[in-house]
Amino acid sequence: MDPASLTAMAMGLLGPYFVALGTSVATEAGKDVYQRGKHLFELIKARFAREPDGGKAVRVLEDAVSDPDLSSSLETKLFRLLTNDATFASELRQFMQSGPRQSLTQGEEAVARRIRLTNTAGTGDQEIRQEKHATAEDIEFNIRTSDQP
Repeated sequence: MDPASLTAMAMGLLGPYFVALGTSVATEAGKDVYQRGKHLFELIKARFAREPDGGKAVRVLEDAVSDPDLSSSLETKLFRLLTNDATFASELRQFMQSGPRQSLTQGEEAVARRIRLTNTAGTGDQEIRQEKHATAEDIEFNIRTSDQP
């Protein structure tokens, strides 16, 4: 996964976490998103703390919690870090891909139609595997958080 995609996935999980900080979490799915968001926040914060910038990166991360306008600055800093630090990019990739896995596997000449798979954990992996001459029509895979329609 490239740094841009990884950054987008991370920001997609951090956003609902930031919102959840100011509200009560009522559902089990919401609690899972909150916990994953918190873990991601702490993972990023620990790496930002090692930056030789006098704590600026950590302040941007912490300030983005209360000010959504700062999310673009956070996204830029995270993207640059993922581009320049392959070790951290690998660590973050493993975390992001540790969510639920959904898969559609079709044997030879199988036909799949009107399949809908939705993951509300906000992260995870979805794939379709097909053998010879298999077809798939009208397939929809979604990864979203529990608070998104």
